[in-house]
Amino acid sequence: MYKSLAYKEWLKSRWAIIGALIVEVAILTGLFIHLRAIIEFNKANGVWSYIVFKDYMFFSQIKYIPLLVGLAVGISQFFPEIQSSRLKLTLHLPLKENNTLLFMMLFGFMQLLILFIVFMAILYIGSSIVFPAQITSAMYISALPWFFAGFAAYFIVASVMVEPLWSRRIIIAIAGISFVEQVLMSEGYGAFKFVLLPMVLITLALGYLIILSGFRFKRGAR
Repeated sequence: MYKSLAYKEWLKSRWAIIGALIVEVAILTGLFIHLRAIIEFNKANGVWSYIVFKDYMFFSQIKYIPLLVGLAVGISQFFPEIQSSRLKLTLHLPLKENNTLLFMMLFGFMQLLILFIVFMAILYIGSSIVFPAQITSAMYISALPWFFAGFAAYFIVASVMVEPLWSRRIIIAIAGISFVEQVLMSEGYGAFKFVLLPMVLITLALGYLIILSGFRFKRGAR
């Protein structure tokens, strides 16, 4: 049954995943072409100095990509479920309702995780060719909150789609947007390095909202 459910989720989200992968590769290709041009005109040492002393974030153009990917995957996966009350049929599968919702969300989460790992791996390989390990490590720490924003966006979209009460939808959306705004406020290298663990915990806590929304959906709340 889980295999069938996984196939169903893949059919819904496959174009969003493929599109996100294409966008990721295109953005990173453009980033490295731009970076190469800068280094050719200024030499690597000059660029390194600018990064160290001026906090030049050469990777800043990827800031909103995880957020957009999270939104795209969440909408592609859960929007079809609210059309013609398809979610009611999904929850009538011979599985516990909570398990069904958790599996759906876990499936989307894993898709995002794979996309983000590929994204960061390509970014790491390309950056490590040009920059020393210290700069690459600082880049990773600085970019991590942006990926938390992508996961948070996915969880919020999923919860809002499942939630039957508009008043609660608005509350969930406001809470999620507030968190994402705070996460994306980071400027400079390592701005949030001391609060990464709380960010992880809050992001995961947002994933629990779909259980509460699913509970109200099953009760037929209006």
